[in-house]
Amino acid sequence: MTTILTTREDINLSSVFRVAWKKDTVQISGKALQRIAECRASFLRLIETDPVLVIYGVTTAMGELASRRLELGERDRHARIKAFAAATSFGEPLPDRVVRAIVLARLTNFLEGNAATAPRMALAVAAMLNGGPMPMVPSCGQGGAGEILALYPLFAELSTRFDLEIKERGSLINGSPCAAALVADAALAARRRVRLAEKVFALSIEAFRAPLEHYDPALDALWGDEHEAAALRGLREFLASTGTGRRNYQAPVSYRIVPRILGHAHRALASAERAATVSLASISDNPVYIPPGDGHPLGRCISTGGYH
Repeated sequence: MTTILTTREDINLSSVFRVAWKKDTVQISGKALQRIAECRASFLRLIETDPVLVIYGVTTAMGELASRRLELGERDRHARIKAFAAATSFGEPLPDRVVRAIVLARLTNFLEGNAATAPRMALAVAAMLNGGPMPMVPSCGQGGAGEILALYPLFAELSTRFDLEIKERGSLINGSPCAAALVADAALAARRRVRLAEKVFALSIEAFRAPLEHYDPALDALWGDEHEAAALRGLREFLASTGTGRRNYQAPVSYRIVPRILGHAHRALASAERAATVSLASISDNPVYIPPGDGHPLGRCISTGGYH
């Protein structure tokens, strides 16, 4: 199957499941490619028409040299620097599905033109998800800010196949796609684990013949907590066809508090799902390009802490 991406809202828990877990391929729609090309063109006009514009890594050098302005003739040479060996990464590699999720989340910055790169770069990143082996990305490291420690090795090979142009190197290694991918992966795993926990607890409840009143629908409203109500519903689903002959007095506390305990698991899952939904669609590039709008016919490019 192929997942079509048009806007950043298309990168969500559902698409992470399809692309990272089920290994769907990815295609960027024509509408998105047109928007990417238009934003690249307006970004280039912006930096060509404003001689005093300060944009980190574009009109200035990077890192500790950020205070040094680049002359017009230096910008292209600076963009082509292959600095992908600068970070020291080590440790066990991230799982293949997590690496695929990071690559998918990387496309969020591209789809609506906020990375200000050419369409070829967005297509190259998307092509990494189309069946070939994923790069080995170590899970630990030192010597870099933000998520550079993972993004350097992830996109190193891609960078050697292109003469990178202005802003493209930063758009590969800045941002927070790793955090977004990891919380999405945790949320997807947690969905299944919570479901399995409900099934296991329901089996124990049935084996013990605990009274079903401990999980009565009336408790949904009486307790007034949406997550505990979800736990109660999950248990009742598995207990719906159980037999009679149950204990004629209340079960031990450990059986009666199961919905409360599972409610905490549902609450944590909901929090992880919300964090994943927000961060997967979040523009986290630095600097980030804001497409043309009122008062800014060529758009703007501003520095942010979105990458952290």
